[in-house]
Amino acid sequence: MTDDDDVRGGGAGRPWYQDFFGEEFWAVAAHEYTAERTASEADYLAAVLDTSAPGRRVLDLGCGTGRHAVALAGRGFRVTGADAGAWALRQAAATAAAAGVEVEWLHLDLLRELPWPVGEFDAIVCVQSFGWGSDAQQLRLLREARRALVPGGLLVLDHSNVLTIAGHYVPEATFETEGLRAVFRRNYQVATGRSAGSIEVRRGGAEPVVIHDDVRLYQPAEVRDLLTRAGFQVERADADFTAGREAALTTRYVQFVARNPEGGDTTAITAWERPVAGGLVGSAGSAGSEDAVGPGDVVDLRWSPDEIDFVRSSVDRAFQGVTADTARAYHVTDPYAAAQAAPVLSAHFGLDLPPDTVTAGTGATGLLHACAALAQPGPVLHLRGGHPDLPRWAARLGTEAIATRIEDLAADLDRHAPSVLVLDRPTITGDLYGRAALDEIARAARAHGTTVVLDEAYTVYAGPDASCVPAVAEHDNLIVVRSMSKGYCCGGLRVGFAVAAPALTRRLREAAPPLGANGYGLAVSLGLLAQGDVFAALRARIAEVKPEMSALLRGAGLAVTEGAACLPWVTAPADDTGGALVEKLGLRVKEVEGQGRWGTGSVTGSGTDTGVVGRGLPGAESGGRLFKIAVPLSDARLTAFRAAFAQGG
Repeated sequence: MTDDDDVRGGGAGRPWYQDFFGEEFWAVAAHEYTAERTASEADYLAAVLDTSAPGRRVLDLGCGTGRHAVALAGRGFRVTGADAGAWALRQAAATAAAAGVEVEWLHLDLLRELPWPVGEFDAIVCVQSFGWGSDAQQLRLLREARRALVPGGLLVLDHSNVLTIAGHYVPEATFETEGLRAVFRRNYQVATGRSAGSIEVRRGGAEPVVIHDDVRLYQPAEVRDLLTRAGFQVERADADFTAGREAALTTRYVQFVARNPEGGDTTAITAWERPVAGGLVGSAGSAGSEDAVGPGDVVDLRWSPDEIDFVRSSVDRAFQGVTADTARAYHVTDPYAAAQAAPVLSAHFGLDLPPDTVTAGTGATGLLHACAALAQPGPVLHLRGGHPDLPRWAARLGTEAIATRIEDLAADLDRHAPSVLVLDRPTITGDLYGRAALDEIARAARAHGTTVVLDEAYTVYAGPDASCVPAVAEHDNLIVVRSMSKGYCCGGLRVGFAVAAPALTRRLREAAPPLGANGYGLAVSLGLLAQGDVFAALRARIAEVKPEMSALLRGAGLAVTEGAACLPWVTAPADDTGGALVEKLGLRVKEVEGQGRWGTGSVTGSGTDTGVVGRGLPGAESGGRLFKIAVPLSDARLTAFRAAFAQGG
């Protein structure tokens, strides 16, 4: 039996539910779904939506005869009802007309007609309409529901608790009332969790009609897992349509209240489309522009397009060394460029990196995407304010992404035992923590079977000697990701490198696409890395300008954190005072989330002040919203920056 065979009821491949929910079923169901029950359930739904949904637009999945859709519309919600049953929808439309409410009705097979032809909704409800398909189909339904919700939108999903049903399960039962006789025959398959059977319905003196069903009955924990895999954040589970009542073994109906995470589709790329302090973000292409800036212009300090001036000779030399033959190379026998890259990376970092420890990919972005797949089944633990891509992609793949702060890292490792822990080095505030701190974190993570993904895209400014790549020789659960974007100003080459122990490298390559690094970009990248540390002039310029920049910002009233001296940015709290100052000065800056404080005490949770994470790491901050402000490096940008203070002061 295939995954689809167990949800088919009739001929020609028609799923059972397309024939089941007709006039005969509803004649029986009317005795269970009384007006009093419907009113009670609608009161619960309306209360939850009023309290927790961001708006009034509601989609009712599997709306049937519209008992909840009409009730919610009568309470002021803008409701759309969707169902696969044409007969039920006709009854629903008649009920809405009689009640004097407007509801949009969609004749739609929610399991098969994908994507759904619907707009955005603030909330979705699904009551007694879950389990008609296979597990895979239910997961697709939930993912489609999340796509139909606005960020922060709410899902209320009701299901029948098999733990309760199993205690009263009988293979045959009869229900009789005046003019109606229904015989229920059931066969519950423990191995599949499905209850397949039929209802023989006789109304009056008419011939009996037999309808067949095949329902997947779930334990609440299974539904919670499906919701998490679909990318929802489960907020609570209510019992029997009573808000706040905890579900128990005797609970017949369980309602999960889950949310579509806000910002769930935000990655480093899409973030450029969002408003930022000082004005709207322009196109990503402007990041590398050298637009003239003069007095009175907005000074764009979201990035450092002028840092290329300090590495240009090295970059040009690398490009000049690439021939047409090199650009055309198609290394099918070295699909992860390990044989080519390992000797160069070994010389660059001053250690022996065998080819089975190196994976080249489509920039750090492509490698982080592969790590997101590697993170399944999850969860993924990540620091607030870190690079968003890996946790966001993992969430889209159905892996729970849990944000933490530095001071909570030890406790959250213990509590969640994540598949992957994502770290940025340096942190958003420029903490370029050393090997001792990383070693402690990696050991603590290893005790939980957790892989540590260390994003070192910004560590390049400090030079190769500052990298934690050598740590992979000691930690078989560590992946260090490097790129050619920051500092080298060669992000367009789309080349990145991941270094890990051989066994972990094999796992990474199962998720990373082969031939991700193109021949031309790879050749230029290796040519750059072969030159060693090319950032001496850039570091000198940052060290020259950064103190003056910080002094001007502090003089204007911003509480600046400089971070490591070699990094071309500073941070400051993005509070109302800071926002007003930035706007007054005409500066355009990034707004990001802080990560917390490198506290006293070991990451292993010893409770003492001897942990290396708690010793001497600079740039502690409270973990709120921050402005990330790039250091102006060129004379033109530095002049414009100074002028902003002269005019704004």
